[in-house]
Amino acid sequence: MFPNLKFTKEQVLRRIDAAQDADVRASLDAPRKSWFDLLNLISPAALGFLPEMRERAAEERRRYYGRTVSVYAPLYIGNTCVNSCRYCDFRVQHAGYPRKDLSLAEIRAEAEAIRAGGIDSLLVVAGENPRVNSPEHLAEVGRLLKPMFSYLALEVAPQSEETYRLLFEAGFEGLTCFQETYDRERYGWYHPAGPKSNYDWRLGTQERAGRAGFRTLGVAFLLGLEPWRPEAASLAAHAIWLERSCWRSRIQFAFPRFCPTEGGFQPENPVDDRDLELMMLAFRIAFPRCCMTVSTREAPAFRDEIVKTAADNMSAGSRVTPGGYAVMADKDVAQFTLTDKRSPAEVYEAIRSGGQQVVFKNWDNRI
Repeated sequence: MFPNLKFTKEQVLRRIDAAQDADVRASLDAPRKSWFDLLNLISPAALGFLPEMRERAAEERRRYYGRTVSVYAPLYIGNTCVNSCRYCDFRVQHAGYPRKDLSLAEIRAEAEAIRAGGIDSLLVVAGENPRVNSPEHLAEVGRLLKPMFSYLALEVAPQSEETYRLLFEAGFEGLTCFQETYDRERYGWYHPAGPKSNYDWRLGTQERAGRAGFRTLGVAFLLGLEPWRPEAASLAAHAIWLERSCWRSRIQFAFPRFCPTEGGFQPENPVDDRDLELMMLAFRIAFPRCCMTVSTREAPAFRDEIVKTAADNMSAGSRVTPGGYAVMADKDVAQFTLTDKRSPAEVYEAIRSGGQQVVFKNWDNRI
């Protein structure tokens, strides 16, 4: 399906590991970066070029985004789920885990609390429960929230192209879908049951949304599940494919690291700060026009620095509990552990202290 994926995972890893200093230098100096340049820039050899990569990435970031940092917040509208993902607290087998699906009145209360903090871009998140989060319900949520926010995005179960058209008309313009892992065999092990076990359906999510008119298509894998370098190579190939097939849309990268969960799952391939930074710098250099998000999974110090060199978009004051902003703010039934627990105002101040400008509204429809 993707260009450049006629290689096995092992072949890609050997290609990355074989890169030498001269290969990294050639890729840094290439006027237009290819998929193979991305492989060189995420190689172990590239670690010796980190200072220069920070400078190059910062130059590309300023070229296309200036010194602006767009801010957003996630709104979790429910955590009931029918999937069996081994790593997720939302999984259906997690007996006794507190569940909550917000009513429309509760969603409004949450949105008002978020809006009071200055946020104007919202990401609506929900577990995969088709009985609750039907296309009609999600469209109703969009119509409720659109008058309150200039930009709405979705992170929910993959939908059909027809449903995405309905949701686009309801006010949603962006979509994020983590593939979790691009390794088809391992994907099956991590997702043994439920709709999410369909690898190909999930893989085609962004393309269906792009055909339906969505303007931002977010792609990612969950760092920690599998070795990150082959996954990053697949992520890059996915982005190249989407740039060609959904050229009216913009691509947005995210690099979420696995956070410990109450259920006790421990990833076999943890990614440290140095490797995460290398990967984000490499993608900024190889895909300079694409958007890039850094979430509250990361520590404040890391987030404050990476928005100067690579990321242009970050969450502020996030709560990953359904109702966590207003309805049940004293309870914690989160999907993952927050690392950056600063208030929105504290995040804004940190951005400005770093010489950047906070952007609340980054999209307006033409009338």
